[in-house]
Amino acid sequence: RSFLLKPTLLNCTTATPGRGGSNGLSLLQPYDFLYYTGVRSYFGEEWVKAAELLEKAIITKQSLLRVRRRCHDECVAAGRDAFKELDSEGGSLWDLWTLDWVQQKAECLRFCIGRSVTPAGQLPVSTDIEYEFSSRNPYNFLQVTYYKLDKLQKAASAAHTYFVANPSHLEMRNNIEKYRRMDGVTEEAFQDRELENEKHWVRFEGPCLRKGEGHGEAAGIRLTLPRNHATDECRVQCEVASQRLPEDRGVDSHDGVFEKAAALSLSLLSCRQSCVTQVATRPGRISSQEDFLTTQLEHLHIAQFKGQGLEVKLKITQNVTTFLSHPFSFVLAPGGPVLQVGVTITMDDQVMNGTNRVVLDGVMTEKECDRILHLATAAASAGDGYRGRRSPHTPHETFEGLTVLRAVKLAQDGMVNQSDARLLHELGERVRVLLHSYFRSPSGLFTSFTHLVCRSAVAGDQKGRLDLSHPIHVDNCLLEPETNQCWREPPAFIHRDLSAVLYLNDNFNGGELFFTNRNAKTITARVKPSCGRLVGFSSGPVNPHGVTAVTSGRRCALALWFTKEKIYRDMVSKMTAHGSDLLLGSDLSPAVTSRGREPERI
Repeated sequence: RSFLLKPTLLNCTTATPGRGGSNGLSLLQPYDFLYYTGVRSYFGEEWVKAAELLEKAIITKQSLLRVRRRCHDECVAAGRDAFKELDSEGGSLWDLWTLDWVQQKAECLRFCIGRSVTPAGQLPVSTDIEYEFSSRNPYNFLQVTYYKLDKLQKAASAAHTYFVANPSHLEMRNNIEKYRRMDGVTEEAFQDRELENEKHWVRFEGPCLRKGEGHGEAAGIRLTLPRNHATDECRVQCEVASQRLPEDRGVDSHDGVFEKAAALSLSLLSCRQSCVTQVATRPGRISSQEDFLTTQLEHLHIAQFKGQGLEVKLKITQNVTTFLSHPFSFVLAPGGPVLQVGVTITMDDQVMNGTNRVVLDGVMTEKECDRILHLATAAASAGDGYRGRRSPHTPHETFEGLTVLRAVKLAQDGMVNQSDARLLHELGERVRVLLHSYFRSPSGLFTSFTHLVCRSAVAGDQKGRLDLSHPIHVDNCLLEPETNQCWREPPAFIHRDLSAVLYLNDNFNGGELFFTNRNAKTITARVKPSCGRLVGFSSGPVNPHGVTAVTSGRRCALALWFTKEKIYRDMVSKMTAHGSDLLLGSDLSPAVTSRGREPERI
């Protein structure tokens, strides 16, 4: 359950969560009791009392966690002497020695915690309370309370803290915007009060956001790998926090001491294992970060990669990919040979101020560009590839698209030239070979989707345009510029690993591809289209990109995506691999044709 509060406007500053709690004269009270009492005061409009109790509940919970950690460290050696007896010749009493160790450690923990926490404060809290605090709902109450008390700085801080864990809460977003316009509210107020508990995400993101730190950066990352602090803290709480005993399996249960001990052990193991998921789940997200530990390994790999020779780079790559379940994104090594006569490297990572980017010229001839442009004019349908939407990104432009499967079907029906449809498919294979070689990926690379798309400026509707032809995005994750995060989860096409755009013409205004930082504000590179120019880049969060407005003319390009996962290759590749000649009479069912549709993302 959650409380959705609706004042006309709302916000909060930083409290001092580390202060308070236990001292020599007072013991920590149950924080759930303090919270519920504060909520009752809130609904009774006793604002001063509500603020005091809610703040005390937050501080008490944090103090309780610190007490448990301290007692865990103080009692870690309690009863260890009993272990020496387990392997002795007289070890027939191993069960009693084990029990002795358990009892000594339990007594140590009980005494240590009892010095700082009341007996009621040591009891386990309900799942409702756990949810309230994990969703940061106390700050939801606090931001209204401080607003009522006219403490706008504190209200802004509480609102921001709550919003970090509830980014889809539109009312809170509006409240924060109102606070920003209020007199007396400074930018310093918008701080996450729970940031101290999320420091592992700062360390996690740091390597992605910094460049050129080399060995120092690698050393910093290496410190976080062996023993992630947040995971360790979580597991300490599993061991020390009060737990409910596993319920008996009925009145006639015959569980003895060993069965109950086994149940408790499994409960502890389950709690410790859940810490991995808990720590890998960012505030405000339901799903955990995919491959959290292996992504840290990727950061370490990238940091070590800088400034090394090719031989050392390949050795690092081999070592790291041993531990990775999805190694493709970690083994791109730009600078490989270009396997086509006449193709030149126009821009690389250094020129484009980024990672895993390249611009190749001469990939197509003028004649080939004309043939594909003619195919687009003859066969492209409004909105094709966009689920029928004629203007999917901006009302100032119309979009026409043609998928390879549809071109094949039209060729079979005699509506377009078979050689042009075949060329469309062959261009995708040409691009795949070029990029696979240039980025030197040892794994397989498969075509996932190919889309011929033309954007035409709407005549008389271009004056004063400030929008983009295609908004800034990342191809395989959901970009969140406000937090510099990119969520690799549906509806993003998470299977995409490499992206490419092959341009067909330049007789239009605008339509430049540009790359940005994760904040979606700082432009790092621009690419002007021309016939036969290919832009290739990794599909991940290092390459946010967009397209500037097409203000006149018609811009046509071939958009392609590639994957390391064979199961995601496109239907044309699958049928070709099975020996079917798609342009010589094979029948494509409607189900196959629809399978080839995937919305364009470049």
